[in-house]
Amino acid sequence: MAWFHSSRKKADPLTPWEAYQAKQAKKRRHPKQRNLPLPTLTSFRRHQRTRNIILITAPLVLLLVGFGYLMSPVAKVQQVSVNGTDNVPIQQVIDASTLSNRVLIPSVLLHPQRYITRIKQALPQIASAQVKVQAVDQVTITVKEHEPIGYRLANKRYQMILANGTLIKTKTKTPLANYPVFSGFTVKEAAALAKAVAQFPPAVRRATSEVDASRGDGNPYQITLTMTDGNTVVADSRTVAKKIAYYPSIVAQVTTKGTVDLEVGAFFTPYPAKTAK
Repeated sequence: MAWFHSSRKKADPLTPWEAYQAKQAKKRRHPKQRNLPLPTLTSFRRHQRTRNIILITAPLVLLLVGFGYLMSPVAKVQQVSVNGTDNVPIQQVIDASTLSNRVLIPSVLLHPQRYITRIKQALPQIASAQVKVQAVDQVTITVKEHEPIGYRLANKRYQMILANGTLIKTKTKTPLANYPVFSGFTVKEAAALAKAVAQFPPAVRRATSEVDASRGDGNPYQITLTMTDGNTVVADSRTVAKKIAYYPSIVAQVTTKGTVDLEVGAFFTPYPAKTAK
C-alpha cells in the first residue's frame, strides 16, 4: 500500500488584526439593511421636515421681530434725565449729548462713550459723565462738574474760571455767583492761578473776595488777595498755594486788621491807624 503526502501546506492562522480586517471587509461587501417600520419612518421624516422648517423660518422671524422693534417708539429715547449738575443747566447737558426721540436705544447701549464725548466737548464745565439706559426707553446722564474758582475780569466782562484752569467762553456783565474776581491777569496767568486757588483750604477760599495782579516790588508774580474778613494778603502766585495755609493761624494771633505778607516769609503788618478806622 502506497502512502502519498499532500504537497498542499496547511494555511497559517490569521492574526487578530487580519481577522478584524477580514470581518470589516465582509461587512462592506454585505451591508446590513436597516428596515424601519412604517410608523417609525413616517415619524422620522416628519421630524426632519419640522427641523428644516424651523432652521429656515427662525432667522426670518427674528429679523421681522428686530425690524418691528426698531420701527416702534419703544426702541427710541423717550425720556432723558440729568443728575449731578450745580452750575450747568440741565437742558444744556441734554442738548450737548444730542439725545432725543430720534436716537435708538440700542445705539445708546452699544456706544455710550459717543454721547459722553459730545457732552465733554460742548461743556468744558463737565469733568466726567456717564450715560446709561435705565428703562426700556429712558436714559440717565450723571455728570460731575469742574468746580468754579472765580471770574476773570477783562474789558468790564466777567469770565468764569474752573478748578482745572479752563475759562468758559461765555462772558457776562456781572458775576453770576459769589466767587473771587481775578483782575489784571492774562488768560494764561488766570488759568494757572485758578489751579493754585483751587488748592486753598475751603475756608480760606470762601474768604477770598478779590485777587489782583499787583506786580509790586519788582516781582511780576506778586499778587494781592482781598479777604472778606478785612485783611489783605500779599503773596507770590508761584508759592501762594502752599503758603496760604499759614493765613488762619496768623490772623488768629492778632486783634486788628492788616496785611499778611506771604511773598517771602510769613508776617503780619497792621493797617495804619487812619486806614483801620
